[in-house]
Amino acid sequence: MKKKTFYIFEGDTLAYSLAKKLLLLGNEVYYISKKKENIELMDGLKAYYSSLELINNDPTDIDWVENLEMTSRVGALIIISENDSENFVISWLLRQYYEDIRIVSLVNSPENEFMFKTINVNTLTPISWMEKLIEASLNYEDITDFFNPYVEKLSILELLINIKDKSCNKKLKNIKLPENTIIGVQIKSDGEIKVPQGESIIEENDKIIVFSLKEQVQKVKEALK
Repeated sequence: MKKKTFYIFEGDTLAYSLAKKLLLLGNEVYYISKKKENIELMDGLKAYYSSLELINNDPTDIDWVENLEMTSRVGALIIISENDSENFVISWLLRQYYEDIRIVSLVNSPENEFMFKTINVNTLTPISWMEKLIEASLNYEDITDFFNPYVEKLSILELLINIKDKSCNKKLKNIKLPENTIIGVQIKSDGEIKVPQGESIIEENDKIIVFSLKEQVQKVKEALK
């Protein structure tokens, strides 16, 4: 699997756990925080992982954000402080300079989620995830049905289609996907959800959910993006 570079902004124990997981998978991680105590906490990981870089800087500093050099290897920019206002400011700044990079932000209060959606930021809301877990435990005999029990072999990808992508304005039947790959869900810009068929057209701003074997992920992205 191709290794990626991830940027984690702010956060303490959650940032530590996330960085450790990403590093264990062989990725490169940059951690940015204005708080020295957070940098000191993360410094314990640096002793074991040379691919961890620590930056003691304010991520709301527009000059610093503007001069960040992002490469095609960036997997995501992840913002996880306990303050939604701070998370939004960081997300907004990053989105101004890096339009095509995936941004994921923690949203501590569900009522704030809509603000992040307006700037095309993926959100993680703890309360929403708890609600899904409870719903799953009530509706399924086995809670593993709610998760991906084949996570070691199967990838579930969510891709946002842009006007310049190879698959934009093409019929599904005319898109050459690798073997063992299925586009299972098509989410339109107005929120309408479809199960696409051969004649379905993939359009700009569609989100598509793709099921693929792990080893085919890069080929899937090349075929669609």
